[in-house]
Amino acid sequence: MRGRLEKLVRSSVPRAPDAWVDLALACADAFATHGGDPVTAGRSVAARCLHFGETQAQAGMTDDELTAVVQAVGRGLRRHVIPAVVREQDLPDVETLSRAVQELLLRIVGHVRRGMQAVLRLHALSPAHRRRALTSALFGGSDGPGLRGLAIACGIDPNARLTPVVATASGAVLDGELRGHGDVLPAPRPEEAAVPAAWSDDRVRTLAGSDIARGPSVDLVSLPEAVRLARATAAVAEPGRPVTASVDVLARLVVTSSPALVDLLVDRRLAALADLPASRRISLASTLLTWLEHGRPANEVARLMGVPAQTVHTRLGTAKRLLGDPLTDPDVRLELLIALRAAVPRWELETR
Repeated sequence: MRGRLEKLVRSSVPRAPDAWVDLALACADAFATHGGDPVTAGRSVAARCLHFGETQAQAGMTDDELTAVVQAVGRGLRRHVIPAVVREQDLPDVETLSRAVQELLLRIVGHVRRGMQAVLRLHALSPAHRRRALTSALFGGSDGPGLRGLAIACGIDPNARLTPVVATASGAVLDGELRGHGDVLPAPRPEEAAVPAAWSDDRVRTLAGSDIARGPSVDLVSLPEAVRLARATAAVAEPGRPVTASVDVLARLVVTSSPALVDLLVDRRLAALADLPASRRISLASTLLTWLEHGRPANEVARLMGVPAQTVHTRLGTAKRLLGDPLTDPDVRLELLIALRAAVPRWELETR
């Protein structure tokens, strides 16, 4: 069937036959996967059809051309493909399959047409308005399909790899040399932008003119989530560090991602320290945290902390007696690390 369908589609479309064939085969696979149900099959390919409509509208396809292609494909399906499928698979009758295929075609056309109309509406805006709409959506948390259409209307590849950057110092903004670069998408907020993923940290820092947090590299339609992560990274960045990448502060990001969850971990894993004097509680917790973070013997931990080795041995022994040995269970070790990362700074602040 796939061979017949591909031949039919190629003979029915005036241009870009490969894209049409890919869409047709994906829809046929969805139809088969969902047992010939046009409703669920149409729903499963909706995003792909929408994107197809966006790209075809950008390439100049008109609604009349879409209608002509679908009519030609529909005729070919009814006359040649469907009867052959019924014979080969010993299906009950042609009419039942024809009705289901016709309904799927209508759903496909509806999704494609919506994608085309979205791009055409955007083309009615000035280039500057389209660009502002795109950056507002990217840095405001819009959805993927809408972003894809906006990017296409702006002449930007929606699969382009970008990295969000955020100035980390309070009140700092990104330099105009960075925000005004032709390959950069400046955010509405002056401290944020999206740069090409291929740019090095040194290049971004130099153009930014200030210390920055750098989120993960993602395709354009995934940028809103990466922006949120870059903002969280900026919030935990150490002052004076030129570039703080999200991947380098994952533990801190986990600690700050859900305060309620972290409080549960602190209550569960560190409850045995709650009744100790503040100074004693902090010394035990900070020693255990340093040991867990560095994974080194007690004498090396002592050198890192600048205290006698016997002091570290004693503190670790007390902590293990109160909290349990974290090396015996990897889940306990991870939970303790997260709880200590959150609790130690909090306890230190309370004693100041």
